[in-house]
Amino acid sequence: MSRLASCLSHALLAVLFLAMPGCIQKFGPIVTRPPTLGEELLSLDAAHEEGLLTDAEFATRRAQTIAVWKAIGTAPVEVPEEDDAP
Repeated sequence: MSRLASCLSHALLAVLFLAMPGCIQKFGPIVTRPPTLGEELLSLDAAHEEGLLTDAEFATRRAQTIAVWKAIGTAPVEVPEEDDAP
């Protein structure tokens, strides 16, 4: 192989090597979670401060949000029974 062809092939390999990390991505599961009580209350407070909620609407929604979280906290948790399989 000629020297020019060798240099071109090495240059092409270098370009491909440098471009490769952008092409190869590690795909993992996308995990989403619901907002926390604090995040919900901060969001309500921000909407109230911006004038998107009246005082009465803010108080009602805040009470509803807290009530929902209290209900979640007192909901019974079902634990599956372990199988007696050998």
